[in-house]
Amino acid sequence: MKDYHSLLARMNRKSLQAATKGAGMQNGRRKSHIHGTSLDFADYKIYHPGDDIRQIDWNVYGRTNKPYIKRFQDEKEISVSLFLDATSSMKQVSSKWELARELAASLAYITLSHEDRLSFAAVATKLAFHRKGSVHNKRTFYEIVGFGEQAINESFTQSLIGSITAPRQMIILITDGLEELSLFEECFKRLKYRNQQIWLIQLLSETELYPNLSGDIQLVDSENGKMVDVSLTSSIKDLYKNRLDQHNQELEILCATHGIRYCQVSDKLDIQTIVLRELTFAGLVQ
Repeated sequence: MKDYHSLLARMNRKSLQAATKGAGMQNGRRKSHIHGTSLDFADYKIYHPGDDIRQIDWNVYGRTNKPYIKRFQDEKEISVSLFLDATSSMKQVSSKWELARELAASLAYITLSHEDRLSFAAVATKLAFHRKGSVHNKRTFYEIVGFGEQAINESFTQSLIGSITAPRQMIILITDGLEELSLFEECFKRLKYRNQQIWLIQLLSETELYPNLSGDIQLVDSENGKMVDVSLTSSIKDLYKNRLDQHNQELEILCATHGIRYCQVSDKLDIQTIVLRELTFAGLVQ
């Protein structure tokens, strides 16, 4: 397994950029819009690089030899639902599937490290859990990175509808987006009536974006197993590229129509670049 020590250290200083209006009433590290209790002490948490050093309680440090910071009642949690597309389509390209797990694990780690509440589901599998607090962050990260359960024979959109449970302040979907747009639209309608902040991260492989195959080949549909014989000429590849670009553009427009934030990334980039640069630039991570 890769060494993720540097990535985890850098993510300790990051948080999800979420609107916190209507956030839960449990303690967290995110400033609430509810005023009047900012001086009410709640509890302590271990100091992480990037926390406000002025909040360190030096009396506690003197007793424990560990730096703890004070938390106050106006630091409210948010609830985050993270859905990872674990269908056969995502797993056909190993580099894409590995990056998808790393991306989901990273966002889960950031959520828990910031003392927010996480609901995670690998869509089309049985893996799903609810956790809260930085005590779970590393275990959750490596559990998702190492996940390899076999998917059931359903599409991402079909399974997603059945995975949606209680309302959350933020929903993050990680998928390749390679399904009918009408199916995504149905999902978006069911999600948006809950008035939640939603992100769709479309993850594609460089092989899918720029196929380098040629000649007579046999393609297999990863969802239904059907095989098709194709002669990949330059004109066929151009047609494929145009259709893929059109599909992705229409998916982005569909997201905008339903008030969903959209970001596309590829496995050409490493996980640190995606989390610390691309998602920061997009406005999901801060």
